[in-house]
Amino acid sequence: MKIWVNDGLVEDSSDYLHANNWPLGTGLFETLRTENGSPQFLARHMRRVLTSARELSIPIPSEDVISQAIETVLEATPHQLGKLRLSFSTERFIATHEVYEDDSAPFKAIVGQNVGMTSGRQHKVFPYEARMDLLQAAIAVGCDEVILIDAEDRVLEGAVSNFAFRVDGQWRTTPITAGILPGVIRAIAIEECGVVVKDLTRSDVSTCEAAIVMSSLKLARPITSIDGRSLAIDSDVSDICSKLRQLATSH
Repeated sequence: MKIWVNDGLVEDSSDYLHANNWPLGTGLFETLRTENGSPQFLARHMRRVLTSARELSIPIPSEDVISQAIETVLEATPHQLGKLRLSFSTERFIATHEVYEDDSAPFKAIVGQNVGMTSGRQHKVFPYEARMDLLQAAIAVGCDEVILIDAEDRVLEGAVSNFAFRVDGQWRTTPITAGILPGVIRAIAIEECGVVVKDLTRSDVSTCEAAIVMSSLKLARPITSIDGRSLAIDSDVSDICSKLRQLATSH
């Protein structure tokens, strides 16, 4: 697979990526959805990684280098719908572009305990195996994501997603201070769709009327069930998902 490394395109990725195409070593990353060769919400993703890079003392290439890398790798590996990953470490900067398959099947979630989450700001870092293991555990029982709950019964996030829950007619999402990643689509939902930032508990998840899952790749999808309990997918749910998708594709 052709990938960008530091200052140019390379033909063989084996010295830089694992077999699953995750970068070797440790560092920061951003994953962006691309449609017809155009990355979505690039500026927001870059603001997030720059903030983390300053806190973690990880070097970030110049804007010109990053722009050239994105343009080159999108041209070298074109996909109508793609997954652009930018990874940054003390050793190297890598850009990859792979095909992404959108899924419109019903989305099912389970609730899982995670006492290892820490409060405060989180960073989007690799290795990412721990989160992928959580995702695979959900898939193994016939679900698509896990809703993580901390030791104090507060709702956190998913393995690779953020959530919004409709509780008493109001859309709510967990605050970043609970120890969740500041998702790009989550931020759009707060700014443009009236989603309220508020602490949520396991009880809220057990009684919520509806819920949606959000990520830069999935954008927004309705959740049909949590722990086997069916949720509403009404016009309100469809409208918020549709608006978030429209905002992404028009950006």
